[in-house]
Amino acid sequence: MDASDEVMEAARRIGAVFGGLPQVLRFRAAVDEDTDGETPDEVSIAVGDGCPGPGYASYATLDMSRFPTNVTTDDGRPIRTELVTVGRSDYRALADVLAQCAFAVASGSFHVTPNCIIPNAIREVDPARSMKHLLLVVPFIWPDLEILVDTEESVDTWLQAVPISDSELEFSAANGTDQLFRRLEEAGADVSDIDRAPVF
Repeated sequence: MDASDEVMEAARRIGAVFGGLPQVLRFRAAVDEDTDGETPDEVSIAVGDGCPGPGYASYATLDMSRFPTNVTTDDGRPIRTELVTVGRSDYRALADVLAQCAFAVASGSFHVTPNCIIPNAIREVDPARSMKHLLLVVPFIWPDLEILVDTEESVDTWLQAVPISDSELEFSAANGTDQLFRRLEEAGADVSDIDRAPVF
């Protein structure tokens, strides 16, 4: 199975979660002049309109799991991760935001685990929005999403990208990301609203 077949198979699997075959978009990272002509990283993003309901859209990476997470199981197997997020259906830039997040992961400078933060993933795509960064958490919106698949070769996981503000990032630096997520939950923060009011 070549890479394009694998992407389409991944799209079919996430389509079962999103409630229909999603649109698949392909993104290429910006060319880095210091890489001596290396081909830039690419990532495929699935877009599922109407999920989890009318007025919303869900987004998922389909091939980010080939990028390093810098995390392994106790017995040395790599933990591979894909990302999923949700937004309002009229805000299509979330596909670009998720791709930006994937390219940040591709740099190899993050330990991709629940409650890690990818700084500036939104700011670099759409700096005018209230939310600027992404907090990665265990997914909680898609009941049919198989969050963890444990095989002999690897552990494949999903993490949900939750947009957060500068002030929320500052709170997490002082109090920890677990506390930040707890405060978001307590406040009933609408994680689909890219321009929601920060909880602090």
